[in-house]
Amino acid sequence: MSQRSLSQKDVERLLAAPDAQARIDTMTHLVRDLEAGDLAEAERALAMDILQRFAADAVTAVREAVAWQIHNSSLLTEGLAEKLARDVDRVAFPILRHAEKLSEGLLLDILRERRPAKELAIAGRRSVPPAVSDALVRNGNVIVITELLRNRGAVIAEPSLHSVLDRWGGVATVNEAMAARPDLSAAVVEKLILFVSEEIRNRLIRSHRLNPRLIGVLVERAREAVTLLLLKPLTPREADVELLARHLLIRGRLSAPLLFRALCAGEIALFDAGMAVRANLPPENARQLAWDGGPHALKGLFAKAGLSFTLLKPFRVAIAVAKALDYRGGDDGRERFQTEAIATLFDACGNSQDREIDDLLLQLFDQTSAEVIEKALEQAGMPFSPLST
Repeated sequence: MSQRSLSQKDVERLLAAPDAQARIDTMTHLVRDLEAGDLAEAERALAMDILQRFAADAVTAVREAVAWQIHNSSLLTEGLAEKLARDVDRVAFPILRHAEKLSEGLLLDILRERRPAKELAIAGRRSVPPAVSDALVRNGNVIVITELLRNRGAVIAEPSLHSVLDRWGGVATVNEAMAARPDLSAAVVEKLILFVSEEIRNRLIRSHRLNPRLIGVLVERAREAVTLLLLKPLTPREADVELLARHLLIRGRLSAPLLFRALCAGEIALFDAGMAVRANLPPENARQLAWDGGPHALKGLFAKAGLSFTLLKPFRVAIAVAKALDYRGGDDGRERFQTEAIATLFDACGNSQDREIDDLLLQLFDQTSAEVIEKALEQAGMPFSPLST
């Protein structure tokens, strides 16, 4: 190409190649010649025009090829970088992951799209400023957060680290990734030590010169607090749970999160009654659909109750745990069921990229969830009386 000048006719011919692969091959040669620096000024201007048009090609594969070809090239202008970064996930990924010509403001703007693939690309950038890290944490995708924690080039402010632990500290991939970071404050290490395995805990004790006896006390206290928080059952004094469920429905409080919390707390009767009331079905019909109706029955019950199908999986997992343990509610076996349900739910659903599922699982670790339920019961005109522990 450097042996002759490109005419406008050449430009149109190159852009008109009917086959996408042919256009990709042309673009590859074009980038090579541009980077070699052998083109005359007029020829280079035409070549850049062709490159810009390829970056706007109707075929995604062509735009994706452009992004991968120039993500670390001097040909990538700020304007072209922004254009490609705002494209579909496949096109944007190499730019968001590797291109340095992206402003913090642009990255924050893109994160407002809540696109998991784009979030993952940004989390793995060579350098991630604190504001971008905080936005990634607030978006709440556990896979993205794990990638961010593993990235030594990511600067994560202490409040963001505390937020991660408050929401996802019980997830092994998260706490292990955080434990490997070299820049943790004493306050973060103290909180982190409560979540990690014994092996990682010992590594933290050695690397941060912590007192093992103090750590033992902290861990024991944390276990007691978490047990009180997670295993506190919902035990309204009102015997008629169907009446309670109707009160909650009338007050607009019989939500999927409350039903999920009731199920995982072992309040099977309240869960059954709540599903029946929401679906406007006799309690026995709802119970059979939820527990004995096969794989499609619960989905039908969800549809009748107006619940999102996205949330089917975590509900199914919790129900499967109860059936496997032959747990039917009540105090006998409650703690074992709750512990097993929480562990199984995070194994099965912890890596979900769906925000609805993420938010639902957070009900199990959200320190305000018990207060929210208590308030809902109070607004429904029902008292809240947790079991003594």
